Amino acid sequence: MRGLVLVSLFLSACTLTLEVVYPGHRITDLRTQGTYCTAGNTRVDFAFDLEGRLDRLEFVWLPEGLTPDQARPEERYALSGPIRAGRVKGWLEVTPEGEVLAVSLTSSGSLSLRPQGIIVEPLPDRRLWLKGYTGGLAGSFVRAANRVRPDSSSSCDPAW
Repeated sequence: MRGLVLVSLFLSACTLTLEVVYPGHRITDLRTQGTYCTAGNTRVDFAFDLEGRLDRLEFVWLPEGLTPDQARPEERYALSGPIRAGRVKGWLEVTPEGEVLAVSLTSSGSLSLRPQGIIVEPLPDRRLWLKGYTGGLAGSFVRAANRVRPDSSSSCDPAW
């Protein structure tokens, strides 16, 4: 009986930690086209390299100089995956005022959704930010390498 008490005391002092690790992901080389039209809607093309797999991808379309922690709730939205590794390309259809009307994303598979709409204050330059999620775990925000500038010319065609 005394041995059983010692074993019970020993086991009660031990803890078992179980850690579940999901395969990570990495978003690199995020780029967008250089301009958007001020006279009408624009499909702002973007592309990035993805290592790993995403279950969800959050977009933040912000005026230049702001960071995602300064974004208002209506300046964010997310697409559910899965989104597989490789070169990922897509576009955001935006109004001159900054409202996102639609988004399309193509990777190994294809995903196209219509978000609820994002309205941002009309400022001249904008930048796209992304954050990926794998297994419910968020990665870091990735900032596009370039800003998107307005083009008010009558022949505006900013497509890549």
